[in-house]
Amino acid sequence: MRRMFGGLAVSVLLVATAAAQQDAPSAQTATDYLGRTPVSLLDWGMLRLERDLTAAVQTAFPGSNRAGPVRVGAFYRPFDRRVLAYVSLALPERQRTEAQCRELFTAVREQLLAGAPGGAEGPHWYLKRVFGSDVRRSEPLPDDFAAGLLDLVLLEVTLRVPPGEAFGNGPGKLACAGRLDAETAHLVPPPRPQG
Repeated sequence: MRRMFGGLAVSVLLVATAAAQQDAPSAQTATDYLGRTPVSLLDWGMLRLERDLTAAVQTAFPGSNRAGPVRVGAFYRPFDRRVLAYVSLALPERQRTEAQCRELFTAVREQLLAGAPGGAEGPHWYLKRVFGSDVRRSEPLPDDFAAGLLDLVLLEVTLRVPPGEAFGNGPGKLACAGRLDAETAHLVPPPRPQG
C-alpha cells in the first residue's frame, strides 16, 4: 500500500512538473532572446540621456506652476535617424508661449551641460560621455564622431494643454526643438490634419 501511495505521489509530482514546464517555454524563449540580444551604445546612451534629462528637469523647474506631470524620455526615430530627447509639460494657457518654450529649452539644455567644459566643446564632450563606452576599445572612434553626435541628438520641449483646458478655445500644444549646441530652439510645426 505504501508503495502504491509513493508511486501516486511521484505521479502527481511529475504531472505538476510537466504542467509547469508547459508554461516555461515562453519564459525560457524570452530569457534566451534577451540573453542573446546585445545592448548597443545607442541603447545605452539613450538610457543615460533619459536619466540626465530627468535630473535636469527636476533641477531646472521643480514644479511650482505646472498643471500636470512632466513627461521625459529619449527614443530613436528611424525615419530621420535621430535620437529625440523630449520634455513635455502641461502648462496653463497664458504660459504656453513661444518665449516660454524657448526659455524652458535653454534651462534644460544648460542643466544637461552643467558639468561639461564651457564653450563650444561642452555639447561635444557631454554627448561623447553619454554615448561613449566606459571600456577602452581597440577600434578608434570615427573622425567626425563628435559632430555626428551633435547631429544625432535633438532636444524637444513640448508645452501641452492641461486636462482642465482640453476643450477650451485657447492655444493648443506648442513645441520647440534644437541641437545641444544651439543657443535657442526653433518652433516645431504642429502636425497637419489628415484629410
